Amino acid sequence: MTRGWLVAFVLVLGAPLSGLAQTPTGALARVDVRAEVAAALYAASATQAAGERVADAKMRAQRKAIDELRAQVRAGDAQLRASLTAAQEAYVAALAARDRAYAQEIAVFRAAVQDIATTPEGAAALARFNAGDEIGALAVLDDLRKARDAARQKRADIESAAEGRRIAKLAVDARARGKLTTAQVIARYEEVTRLDPGVHWDWVELGRLYQEAGRLPDARRAAKAAADTAADDHDRAVALGALGDVQSAQGDRPGALASYRASHAIFERLAKTDPSDAGWQRDLSISHDKIGDMQLAQGDSADALASYQAALAIRERRAQADPGNADWQRGLSISHTNIGDVEGAQGDGPGALASYRAAHAIFERLAKTDPGNAYWQQNLSVSHERIGNVQLAQGDSAGALASYQAALAIAERLAQADPGNLGWQRDLAISHEHIGKVRVAQGDGPGVLASYRAAHAIRERLAQADPSNAQWQRNLIVSFVKLNDVTGDRAYAEQALSLALAMQQRGMLAPRDTWMIVDLMRRAGR
Repeated sequence: MTRGWLVAFVLVLGAPLSGLAQTPTGALARVDVRAEVAAALYAASATQAAGERVADAKMRAQRKAIDELRAQVRAGDAQLRASLTAAQEAYVAALAARDRAYAQEIAVFRAAVQDIATTPEGAAALARFNAGDEIGALAVLDDLRKARDAARQKRADIESAAEGRRIAKLAVDARARGKLTTAQVIARYEEVTRLDPGVHWDWVELGRLYQEAGRLPDARRAAKAAADTAADDHDRAVALGALGDVQSAQGDRPGALASYRASHAIFERLAKTDPSDAGWQRDLSISHDKIGDMQLAQGDSADALASYQAALAIRERRAQADPGNADWQRGLSISHTNIGDVEGAQGDGPGALASYRAAHAIFERLAKTDPGNAYWQQNLSVSHERIGNVQLAQGDSAGALASYQAALAIAERLAQADPGNLGWQRDLAISHEHIGKVRVAQGDGPGVLASYRAAHAIRERLAQADPSNAQWQRNLIVSFVKLNDVTGDRAYAEQALSLALAMQQRGMLAPRDTWMIVDLMRRAGR
């Protein structure tokens, strides 16, 4: 029998699929599909190449045993053939466990071969091909060629994604230094996840970027993908935290608190297993913060304070152990800020001011050490605002104005450098509103209107950019109310009422927010 098509098959797959030289035609009616598939996978060039890469003593011993069984199977012993099949399957499984790229590649090839063998005709064709019946296997060769093309493409995609992932990480750092925009980094991670959707941390990074860009539905999809690709408990905790962040932004505070608590339980368990692991301690402190944020948002200041103090205790221990670690220093400043928020909510102005100033001193020091770090600059801007809030409440309008203007200068730089980061845009609106409050206290009507209109223009863009972001919709309502108060124009109140009713219809307002509808109706003269 001519061997031309067998040679062609070797070029496609790298080696003959089984040790059988020929199979009687009558035997094709009794095809052992498992055996034929196992033979095809074992002989695949991907398997041979992976075997060369992982050529340790154990793998070589497995191949030798398979070769010996193949020689014996020529006698037609069914029991030996079953042993050969099991050995080939074990070999392929062992390679896949060691080489993720090979595992992806062989999975694509396996699906194609199994698909061919799903019909009696396909299984018979595969058996004839394995046995050397080239003419009968011609159609199979075409299908296998397509499978190899798909497998090669999958491997190329994974290798390309690995390179893209490394570049994307550098892009994240460049963005933090104001050299790239959020949209540019999002595009990089979208490409990486398209090429290789199975890596957990790619989805975490992409979800965070989506949220900063105000793309909450996309952020939620990324959080789900992060959960689906989680490899261990730590990954699952991170994914739960990411989901909680999206739920919080969408106004689902109970849902966010539940997600944060589930994440916290995992971090707490991990931290107890190894208290010296700085990474787990950091994760635990952040989870305390997130729970505290939800508790404070729901009016539970006592529990929020306890959560924030638990985070502070962790950070103080770590900062003392590693005083030169900027990350722990930043964590300390966040804890001081959070505690100041609770003190402010409880009416303790002096206590809040002391906490905010303690945080500010750290933020200022960090921002000076690395002026190009956008996040540290943003932290400094927020710190100025917190201090200004207390100063204004204490009647120090001049001091508050200076603090708010310092915050505005930073917010303007960040927003101009990265227009696609809607978080920066939100901060800019807040700065304008704070300055407007000072102008109110100073009786500067034109100044108040100018500040509120500048903030309102931003609030409208944000609300239009992501209608699912409940907080941004509420912020726009508040902005309409501010303009109504300053101008006396009921048209602003009407617009605010229309938006609030739309939110209520979409389930974006809690029952306790009914007072808002009533107040807006009163303002609109209804």
